[in-house]
Amino acid sequence: MSGILLPGGSEMASRGKIIFAALFGILYPVFGLTMIASAVIPVLADLTGPYSIPADPAGGFVLCVIGAVFLFAVRELARASADGPAFLCIGMFLSVVFAAVAFISLGAQGIEIMIFGEGGTWDPLQLAVPMLYLAFGSLAGLSVWGRAFLSDLSGA
Repeated sequence: MSGILLPGGSEMASRGKIIFAALFGILYPVFGLTMIASAVIPVLADLTGPYSIPADPAGGFVLCVIGAVFLFAVRELARASADGPAFLCIGMFLSVVFAAVAFISLGAQGIEIMIFGEGGTWDPLQLAVPMLYLAFGSLAGLSVWGRAFLSDLSGA
């Protein structure tokens, strides 16, 4: 049985990339749609709040876009297209960049509350939002596959 083989990679590595992209291509939209729905339906926000899923339609939209990039990566990787690794790396890059923005934003909120004391108390557990903890998988993926992707780009 012949497997999928991408340029510059083994069959096992290609299968790993497809599984990775599929997993995050499902997780990102699930969390994104949950965030959007909980912003629209207040009862749902009460249910998702304890699980650190905020009612944030803008953040939910961002998660859905990142998930769409991962799903395009699955399609292109399954076709053994040369664009597949690019979609995968862009999805991981977007994930890390938006997680950094979310981290800075939440940190700034905490500093503002500590300095000015307005807006109640700040709990560091607010940092545990889907945009941040999903990015750890992308960081791992970038550390494994990002270097090879960038070296392929520079060699082209």
